[in-house]
Amino acid sequence: MSNSKSTVKQLKLFKQPKVRKDHGGSLALRKRRARRPLNLKQSHHITMKSRHAVGSRSLFRHKKMILSLIKKNSSKFQVSVYEHAIQGNHIHLLVKAQTRAGLQNFFRVIAGHIAQKILKECPLKPTPGGASSKTKGCEKNQRKFWNYLLYSRIITWGREFKLVAKYIQRNTLELLHLIAYQQRGKVGRWSGYQT
Repeated sequence: MSNSKSTVKQLKLFKQPKVRKDHGGSLALRKRRARRPLNLKQSHHITMKSRHAVGSRSLFRHKKMILSLIKKNSSKFQVSVYEHAIQGNHIHLLVKAQTRAGLQNFFRVIAGHIAQKILKECPLKPTPGGASSKTKGCEKNQRKFWNYLLYSRIITWGREFKLVAKYIQRNTLELLHLIAYQQRGKVGRWSGYQT
């Protein structure tokens, strides 16, 4: 009995590695590539943001197409979508998947197809001396739509799930002007982006 207590005390002396719950977004800037933490027993909060999503490229203007892509691919990759909010320049999703490959494919296909369809309809114009003219590589790389790598965060069931679902619902209500916009100091806790 005393032996097991001393083992527990000894283990507390060593720092336990912090389990990462989020990946991508602004967190991925200037950092080495790492495996995205996913947990198939939990849900995931997804955020995609684009500085190019203004005017005719506004995500909200393409809401019908985006919802159609989400519905089609959630069925294809066996991903349950609990909440969604499509804003002018960003998208929030609260999802759960059956398999890791299904969730990764869902992320990849949704982000890629949304960008492709919007840029096909409303292409970016290269600016002389601007960022797009300095971008190296093929033409595809010169029309990057999303600001960052897709942001995801593992969400535990219960209180955290309810908070994130409420946050996503609030985003939609604010966009539709059904409730007043509430300034948030640090949105990064749930979305990976700061205001």
